[in-house]
Amino acid sequence: MTSEPLDARTIPESYIFLRQVSAAPFDRHRDYEALAGMIGPEQPVLLLENNGALVVGESVLDAFDRLEVLESTAEALINSRAVGAVHPMDEASIQRLVDVFLKK
Repeated sequence: MTSEPLDARTIPESYIFLRQVSAAPFDRHRDYEALAGMIGPEQPVLLLENNGALVVGESVLDAFDRLEVLESTAEALINSRAVGAVHPMDEASIQRLVDVFLKK
Protein backbone atom coordinates (compact mmCIF):
# COMPACT_ATOMS: atom_id res chain seq x y z
CA MET A 1 0.00 0.00 0.00
CA THR A 2 3.03 2.27 0.34
CA SER A 3 6.23 2.66 -1.59
CA GLU A 4 8.23 2.29 1.62
CA PRO A 5 10.46 -0.80 1.56
CA LEU A 6 10.23 -3.50 4.21
CA ASP A 7 13.70 -3.79 5.74
CA ALA A 8 14.16 -7.28 7.20
CA ARG A 9 17.60 -6.28 8.52
CA THR A 10 15.95 -4.82 11.62
CA ILE A 11 15.28 -8.10 13.46
CA PRO A 12 17.72 -11.06 13.26
CA GLU A 13 14.98 -13.70 12.86
CA SER A 14 13.40 -11.60 10.13
CA TYR A 15 16.57 -11.48 8.10
CA ILE A 16 17.22 -15.21 8.54
CA PHE A 17 13.73 -16.14 7.31
CA LEU A 18 13.04 -13.35 4.81
CA ARG A 19 16.45 -12.17 3.61
CA GLN A 20 16.21 -9.09 1.39
CA VAL A 21 12.55 -8.30 0.69
CA SER A 22 11.89 -6.61 -2.64
CA ALA A 23 8.73 -5.46 -4.37
CA ALA A 24 7.23 -6.06 -7.79
CA PRO A 25 5.46 -3.12 -9.45
CA PHE A 26 1.72 -3.46 -9.92
CA ASP A 27 2.01 -3.83 -13.70
CA ARG A 28 4.08 -7.03 -13.24
CA HIS A 29 1.50 -9.04 -11.27
CA ARG A 30 0.38 -11.00 -14.31
CA ASP A 31 3.89 -11.44 -15.73
CA TYR A 32 4.53 -14.82 -14.10
CA GLU A 33 7.87 -15.32 -15.82
CA ALA A 34 9.16 -12.01 -14.44
CA LEU A 35 7.83 -12.82 -10.96
CA ALA A 36 9.50 -16.24 -11.05
CA GLY A 37 12.81 -14.53 -11.78
CA MET A 38 12.38 -12.22 -8.77
CA ILE A 39 11.83 -14.95 -6.15
CA GLY A 40 13.64 -18.11 -5.10
CA PRO A 41 15.73 -19.73 -2.35
CA GLU A 42 18.03 -16.71 -1.95
CA GLN A 43 15.13 -14.25 -2.01
CA PRO A 44 12.03 -16.11 -0.79
CA VAL A 45 9.68 -13.14 -0.32
CA LEU A 46 8.33 -10.69 -2.87
CA LEU A 47 5.86 -7.93 -2.07
CA LEU A 48 3.31 -7.37 -4.83
CA GLU A 49 2.59 -3.64 -4.96
CA ASN A 50 -1.00 -2.87 -3.91
CA ASN A 51 -1.81 -6.57 -3.83
CA GLY A 52 -0.09 -8.82 -1.27
CA ALA A 53 2.95 -11.01 -0.89
CA LEU A 54 4.41 -13.96 -2.75
CA VAL A 55 6.32 -16.34 -0.47
CA VAL A 56 8.16 -19.56 -1.33
CA GLY A 57 9.77 -22.25 0.82
CA GLU A 58 11.06 -25.79 0.85
CA SER A 59 7.58 -26.93 1.92
CA VAL A 60 4.15 -25.41 2.43
CA LEU A 61 4.90 -25.14 6.17
CA ASP A 62 8.21 -23.38 5.46
CA ALA A 63 6.46 -20.86 3.19
CA PHE A 64 3.75 -20.33 5.83
CA ASP A 65 6.42 -19.71 8.50
CA ARG A 66 8.01 -17.08 6.26
CA LEU A 67 4.62 -15.44 5.73
CA GLU A 68 4.06 -15.26 9.50
CA VAL A 69 7.51 -13.73 10.03
CA LEU A 70 6.79 -11.25 7.23
CA GLU A 71 3.53 -10.19 8.87
CA SER A 72 5.13 -9.86 12.33
CA THR A 73 8.06 -7.89 10.92
CA ALA A 74 5.75 -5.48 9.10
CA GLU A 75 3.71 -4.98 12.27
CA ALA A 76 6.85 -4.35 14.35
CA LEU A 77 8.15 -1.82 11.83
CA ILE A 78 4.82 0.03 11.74
CA ASN A 79 4.54 0.07 15.54
CA SER A 80 8.16 1.18 16.01
CA ARG A 81 7.54 4.45 14.17
CA ALA A 82 5.87 5.80 17.31
CA VAL A 83 9.17 5.69 19.21
CA GLY A 84 11.58 6.86 16.52
CA ALA A 85 13.57 5.91 13.46
CA VAL A 86 14.34 2.30 12.61
CA HIS A 87 18.02 1.38 12.63
CA PRO A 88 18.81 -1.75 10.59
CA MET A 89 21.70 -4.01 11.54
CA ASP A 90 25.06 -3.12 10.04
CA GLU A 91 26.72 -5.24 7.34
CA ALA A 92 29.06 -6.96 9.83
CA SER A 93 26.07 -8.15 11.89
CA ILE A 94 24.30 -9.35 8.75
CA GLN A 95 27.43 -11.25 7.67
CA ARG A 96 27.64 -12.97 11.07
CA LEU A 97 24.00 -14.07 10.72
CA VAL A 98 24.69 -15.42 7.24
CA ASP A 99 27.81 -17.25 8.42
CA VAL A 100 26.09 -18.88 11.39
CA PHE A 101 22.58 -19.56 10.09
CA LEU A 102 22.51 -19.51 6.29
CA LYS A 103 25.71 -21.14 5.08
CA LYS A 104 25.27 -24.83 4.46
